[in-house]
Amino acid sequence: MDQNLKNWDLSAERYQAVQAANRDSDNNEKLVRARFRTLQGQRVLDVGCGYGQYTDYFRRIGGEVIGCDGAPAMLALARRDYPDCRFDLVDLMERLPYEDHSFDLLFCNQVLMDLPEVDRLFAEFSRVLKSGGILYLAIVHPMTYPGKWVEDENGVKIAKQIGNYTKTYSITHTFCGVTNHYHRPVSVYLNLAADARFRLVRMEEPDNGDAGMPLFLVMEFRKD
Repeated sequence: MDQNLKNWDLSAERYQAVQAANRDSDNNEKLVRARFRTLQGQRVLDVGCGYGQYTDYFRRIGGEVIGCDGAPAMLALARRDYPDCRFDLVDLMERLPYEDHSFDLLFCNQVLMDLPEVDRLFAEFSRVLKSGGILYLAIVHPMTYPGKWVEDENGVKIAKQIGNYTKTYSITHTFCGVTNHYHRPVSVYLNLAADARFRLVRMEEPDNGDAGMPLFLVMEFRKD
């Protein structure tokens, strides 16, 4: 196991606890539930499923779902809380252990910005997704997430100051243990998707309630 996965393994329990009490996590879940109300009979891969909440949700709305993650401690939490779901230990840096054209939906929520390299994964997305299938990606917004808040004279947040947007770099976080965030401009994700034969069909930048600034970026692609 590489150091990135070891860090997430050590952070698993704390991460779950932080997310359970987080307003932004609640907003993200509302987005997902609004987008996916039924998946009856569809084969779904929850890529980077973490502690399994969305894998279970997709099962409950009719999907034939597999959750996969590279951190054993995350999967231990998922299997404990959602024993009716299937969870596979999968290193997302390696070839996915699934057959070609085997899924109708690939769901990858708040994962890609935590991976040190994503080029190969897009090719794997294309391989395992059926023609006409959907790739749903959500990340923290690269334009706003790493920025510093600008406040007015009353301490009200009014804007974010952004630097080095076009660069790729990593940020070390300690809010749930030591983990790394990998900043990439939006164009990196869009170009990788295009190279892998995905067509953008929808993009959202939901307002998170702070000065009209989006925390999340949601991109939905269809495989041609």
